[in-house]
Amino acid sequence: MRRIQAGEVLSASIDIAAPADAVYALVSDITRIPEWSPETVRVRRLDPAGFRSWNRRRLGVWRTDAKIVESIPGERFSFVVQAMGGDWTQWTYRLEPRGDSTRLTEEFRMCVALPTAILAFEWLFLLVRDRRADLRQNLETSVARIGTIIESGAARRRTGEHP
Repeated sequence: MRRIQAGEVLSASIDIAAPADAVYALVSDITRIPEWSPETVRVRRLDPAGFRSWNRRRLGVWRTDAKIVESIPGERFSFVVQAMGGDWTQWTYRLEPRGDSTRLTEEFRMCVALPTAILAFEWLFLLVRDRRADLRQNLETSVARIGTIIESGAARRRTGEHP
């Protein structure tokens, strides 16, 4: 199996029945990432452009720090996870308004070649045998959950229910 290389990009998309501003409001609220991420369990803002997340997957537990690198309301939100003294991965949410809906694309970009030590951690503790396939599944899960959060919130507002 070929390891994930620097510059490699994976993505997943979904059409959400909501305006781009509503989708942006959710994905740019970093404290809500645990609601849709298959791995992130908690997030704490460190400063206006930085945050720390606590992650768990199967037997693995780890913490990461990230910095927000792009924030364009209604269009794009992006942050870079930093590890081992540099940028590790970049996560970007792209929004394309389409009439009464928005096309959301979540994109993962590897900033460095995946080190052997991380491959071993993923194999032993995350029980991941194919990181590329695992990331694709996580991206699909993530965008589906975002769509559900936004559309169920819009439905509650239309019927006058409270969350």
